[in-house]
Amino acid sequence: MHKKVTRPTRSKRKLQSLHYTAHYGTHSPVVVHLSNGVRLQGLVLRMDDYVLLLGKHVQDQQPQVVYKHAISWVMPAAAANSPFDAHRDEAINSPEFVDLFIPRGRRRG
Repeated sequence: MHKKVTRPTRSKRKLQSLHYTAHYGTHSPVVVHLSNGVRLQGLVLRMDDYVLLLGKHVQDQQPQVVYKHAISWVMPAAAANSPFDAHRDEAINSPEFVDLFIPRGRRRG
């Protein structure tokens, strides 16, 4: 006899959706940091369960498609110019900075 495993609901997706909806509704500029280190800036024009459309302005005819699984984090563009960001760049460029490598584990299906 096997015990039935129940998993909690995934509230992470709901929270993520609320976060992107807030940026979409206000049309405020955001900075999107991707997992490969690329930084994108723009407005969230549209979104669904898998992708975001980032544009330079509301009527942008050629927005960028960004897969959500490639996004590390999103922040308002006004916060990107904070003094903490400047200190971070100084630390990364210093000779004492060692980039930390964390390997990904295998997925279990």
